[in-house]
Amino acid sequence: MAVKGRQKEQKSFDKELFVGFTSVKVVAVNPSREEVNKLVGREDSADDKELTYLGNDLEGNERLRLAFWLKDQKTDKIFVHSFNLTNKDRKNKDGTKVQIINSTCTTSWAPFIPDTDKVDESVIQGWFLNFTDREGKVLGSKKWRKALAGEEELGTFLRSWLGKLSWSDPETEVLVDTKKLFKENYKELRELISLDEKGEFTGEGYDTPFVILLGVRTDENDTSKKYQQVWSKGFLPHDYMRHINNGGENGPKFSNEYAKKVWKKFKDEVTGDYGFDGFTKLVAITEYDVNEDVSGGTKVAKEAPAPQSSDY
Repeated sequence: MAVKGRQKEQKSFDKELFVGFTSVKVVAVNPSREEVNKLVGREDSADDKELTYLGNDLEGNERLRLAFWLKDQKTDKIFVHSFNLTNKDRKNKDGTKVQIINSTCTTSWAPFIPDTDKVDESVIQGWFLNFTDREGKVLGSKKWRKALAGEEELGTFLRSWLGKLSWSDPETEVLVDTKKLFKENYKELRELISLDEKGEFTGEGYDTPFVILLGVRTDENDTSKKYQQVWSKGFLPHDYMRHINNGGENGPKFSNEYAKKVWKKFKDEVTGDYGFDGFTKLVAITEYDVNEDVSGGTKVAKEAPAPQSSDY
């Protein structure tokens, strides 16, 4: 048997991937297949299969994938930020504490009353339960409840997405009806998008652009497979993008101490032991270069442990 010819060029991946910071708008929440086709400029096909978001985990709990479609303000490229919301309380390892979430989308941890599934409210911090002024005077109370697994990620996302809301105002109240979500009713979240037909903000909503950090994860079983990631543990206000664009080798420069503090906290979380589980760069958005990814994008961040003591 005669075999001859040129070997084909070996490519580790063939899709466009990015790392770094960019400012985005939310343009869709759990879109249908038809809506996805429109977003990416693809014709509908008779072979199209409808997207499935709701399923079950290995324990039989309902699990919902929340997919937020984000459009890059500079390039109009689309990035998808998704995570799972599981219909069960998020507890610590030994089951003695549960995560709680309030009406300003912040979370904390509280112990159970022994031999019950009720939360011991007597030890919940005042900042979690109440709105206060700078002198500590209580201005109003916040609603709260036990948080589902994955709801902390949703709360973090909402606080950045709804950038026009004053989170310190006693009138503010944001509590997602998770029961509706598990019935695949996404109306509450979709109605938060206040873009017109041209993709511009109408000015009537609470939503704003915000800054995301992009990275690339490599499949540990097949290094030729690369996946676009959005850092899910934190986002930055839209105006930080200007400083990031103007930053040099030492990173962005900020004019006030608060902005510097926010940046340092964000950077420490990304680069820490429980940080980004892939490859990224703390620069303005740029194309992924596999040659810079010396770890092969296979860094695996540790899962941040739930508090085990009363100091939560």
